Amino acid sequence: MWTYLNGDFVKKEEVKISPFDRGFLFGDGVYEVIPSYGRNFFLYDDHLERLKRSLSAINIDPLDNLDNLKTLLEELYERNEFDNQSMYIQVTRGVDVERSHKSSSKLKPTLFISSSELNINPYRLNPEKKGLIVGLDTDIRWKRCDIKAITLLPNIIPYHDNYSSDLDETLLHDNNLINEGTSSNVFFVFGDQIVTPPKNQNILQGVTRNYLLSRLSGKGFSVLEKKVSIEDLNKVDEVWMTSSTKEIQPVHNIEDLFLSKRTHQESLWHKALKVVESDLEVYS
Repeated sequence: MWTYLNGDFVKKEEVKISPFDRGFLFGDGVYEVIPSYGRNFFLYDDHLERLKRSLSAINIDPLDNLDNLKTLLEELYERNEFDNQSMYIQVTRGVDVERSHKSSSKLKPTLFISSSELNINPYRLNPEKKGLIVGLDTDIRWKRCDIKAITLLPNIIPYHDNYSSDLDETLLHDNNLINEGTSSNVFFVFGDQIVTPPKNQNILQGVTRNYLLSRLSGKGFSVLEKKVSIEDLNKVDEVWMTSSTKEIQPVHNIEDLFLSKRTHQESLWHKALKVVESDLEVYS
């Protein structure tokens, strides 16, 4: 397996980053994940724009080689050979001369890229497969979740206690409102209405989330950005989780609430999946 670090392609087992990199010391950086189906990067321009927004939000100057990012990704794709790959891009503020909250004035940002095999969404292979097992937890994250920051400690804490080993995902809630999952956005279905929390509710504007909002609306589905409370879960017919690597996946249960009111043939999730599949056919 190969990676890319600051101008060079390096084998995974040989790649090294200084412990004085501010990404290591402070989590001072951002990242992006781009799915590749074959050599085609799905929604590439949207991912690149979000990466640039994240960099701008934390005052890291955009790297010159971001304009050449697709070429770097294509070469890494060829080196790692998998048919489908998940491309991980991380940019930190760089290596500083000493540990200080205030960085030196002129640092060269660190650019690190790796890739891994992207498995086909199992629900595309078998729509009848049991859905995701999801928990609920209080959202203790910071108030700028629109930035795709590498500081993910609050997102991983729920998976490292004694009660979460069987969970596929955890829904985070704040002041009784559900925000999103630890690594995905969430959609709720009430009757024929598809609802997802609004972007001003301290969530990451997922590229797949925004793509689905646009595509499903264009296909005549009733789609709405709206607040959803914990109590609303008792009225929900379906729940989906979306991300760049998950695509779109159904939820089987949220803690002790089981979502088995519709067969997959009847579900809006399955109809939405067909829309995604038709778009991905050109990438496969």
